[in-house]
Amino acid sequence: MLEQRARAPGELIFNLALLVFSLFACWQAWRISGFASLSSAGVLPMIATFTMAISALFIVAETARARPQPERGGLQRFAAEVTPCRLVIFTLMIVGYMLALEPAGFVLSSFGFLFLAMSFLYPKGVLINFTVSAGSLAIIYFIFRHVFSVVLPRGWLF
Repeated sequence: MLEQRARAPGELIFNLALLVFSLFACWQAWRISGFASLSSAGVLPMIATFTMAISALFIVAETARARPQPERGGLQRFAAEVTPCRLVIFTLMIVGYMLALEPAGFVLSSFGFLFLAMSFLYPKGVLINFTVSAGSLAIIYFIFRHVFSVVLPRGWLF
């Protein structure tokens, strides 16, 4: 008989958050085109996010069966190990980028995200971060817009 593993502090809450995120991603993938046809644009994202959600459901079930560790300071340990301040800030930056895409469009929101992310992760110089962000965005824009003919979001603010 296998010994039951101990559940780390905050593990169940974190895994539940992953499940909620996976379900949200499923809904977003479904919004692309619904179940219009097997060749519609949203099929691959729906398959990927459905797989994420099912996997997260199994992980939550396994985590719920594990015995909790009787330990003091579990929440602080969880915060230090799983959600350090840098990770939380960068995650908020990604969420801000996602929310800015529709109103501000691809070019402006992507440049803002790249510049802010590089400034946060590599705070050595504004000029180098500005140049690398603008250059990277120009290359990405050219490849997706002109090589692959992808219509990038223009935004409705401007």
